[in-house]
Amino acid sequence: MIKAIMKIHTTSSSVTFVCGDVAIIGNGEFRASSGKVDGFILYADTLQYENGAKLSRDEQENLKCLYQHFVLNREDFIDWDI
Repeated sequence: MIKAIMKIHTTSSSVTFVCGDVAIIGNGEFRASSGKVDGFILYADTLQYENGAKLSRDEQENLKCLYQHFVLNREDFIDWDI
């Protein structure tokens, strides 16, 4: 099980969570309100390891918790809906 998220890289349609020597990739889209970006929606069913293996439901829940911890420790981060 992954212990921590080290970095998060995003493009307009994907997210990569760097977790030590493992990366998790998922698809999503930016969320906007009144013409301004206010978040990023990540689709859980697209989450997979670099090798293409899908994350289990437990692994998705773990990633969500790790993401929340990552956000709490960084002031310059926009919160997402996962």
